Amino acid sequence: MTMRTTSRTVTFIHPFNLSGIDKEQPAGTYTVETDEELLQALSLPAYKRISTLIRLPARPRSTMVTQIVEINPQELAAAPTRDAQPDETIPQLMRGASVVRRKNKASRMEIIREGWQHWVTLNANDLTWTALVFGGVLLTSWLMRG
Repeated sequence: MTMRTTSRTVTFIHPFNLSGIDKEQPAGTYTVETDEELLQALSLPAYKRISTLIRLPARPRSTMVTQIVEINPQELAAAPTRDAQPDETIPQLMRGASVVRRKNKASRMEIIREGWQHWVTLNANDLTWTALVFGGVLLTSWLMRG
């Protein structure tokens, strides 16, 4: 099994909180690592995400230099957008609800359009493979006809 790890940085302007992290984290730049494994059954190299990790600075009065926490990649993908627009939904540590909606004047169509664009962004790799497989099936059936 071939594995690869990619590393990138994410900068937050405001304090943030993600599921899997105990406390609200201060604004700053964080390192995010994604572990992926190579899918052997395909002719083209394709990778499947195994885990997404974020490096957090050490807590005060802690013996650890850094803390590494596994996080939800979809939640991380939405976090910078939420961070740049503080009047949108923001995570709050509350009982029974993890997100508090602030007053927003966006129409339903704008909300649906933003959600659709976000979904396509997160699933672009899967959509590409689906289109390639579908095109391959169509090409094969066309070639077998004639």
